[in-house]
Amino acid sequence: MMLYRYETHLHTAEVSPCASTGAAEMVGAFHRVGFTGVIVTDHFLTESPEEYQGLSWPVQVERFMSGYRLARKTGEALGVQVFFGWEMTSHPRCEDFLVYGLDEAFLLQHPEVTSLPIEDFCTLARQSGGLVIRAHPYRKAPYIAFPAQIDPDIIDGIEVNNGRSDDPENFNPKAWAYARSHPALLRTAGTDIHDAAFAGVSGMAFPYPLKDIGHFIGALRAGDGLLIIDGQVTDREGRLI
Repeated sequence: MMLYRYETHLHTAEVSPCASTGAAEMVGAFHRVGFTGVIVTDHFLTESPEEYQGLSWPVQVERFMSGYRLARKTGEALGVQVFFGWEMTSHPRCEDFLVYGLDEAFLLQHPEVTSLPIEDFCTLARQSGGLVIRAHPYRKAPYIAFPAQIDPDIIDGIEVNNGRSDDPENFNPKAWAYARSHPALLRTAGTDIHDAAFAGVSGMAFPYPLKDIGHFIGALRAGDGLLIIDGQVTDREGRLI
């Protein structure tokens, strides 16, 4: 069966301070490993407030989307599809949420998203046609001061595998266990890539090429999304295809 592979969780050095690889090089890396496309999910602009201070909202949005725009330009040249999303972080709990299906027009219309409580943001995003996935829900890191807490009512799904399956900081088995105890939630996998050297480690695979980010959402809801774990395609339960 022909499968089309997509990275679902990708950061660019142009926008995400934690990334070490720029958008063009990142897309080139996925082209070399045979991926059909990537979804750029840079950290939302509230993660670097000093870079946006004093700028008008349209200028902030434009700067935030610069990594995606460069990635898309490179993708058009190489034949790699590039879709837009972002990673939203709640405060003070530092819980991360992947947001798909909302575009520049949504951001320009909703400058209040930078200050909304995460519950209100998720409600607005989903009512506006977006998909919200809880990213690496059990990650442990110095910047996370609170124990894991998941509200299944404000999200559409769980990132059950982030990066390598055995990454000790992500506690992926706990994410799997939570997803299995909440079978209505969608399941995704993504590399959470910050360095091009890890291109192809994780992501999603589909039996057809995706048309756009809306098609990605529809394919997930239809149950057509397979998981890529440690470079291998698995079914929704993590069993090798």
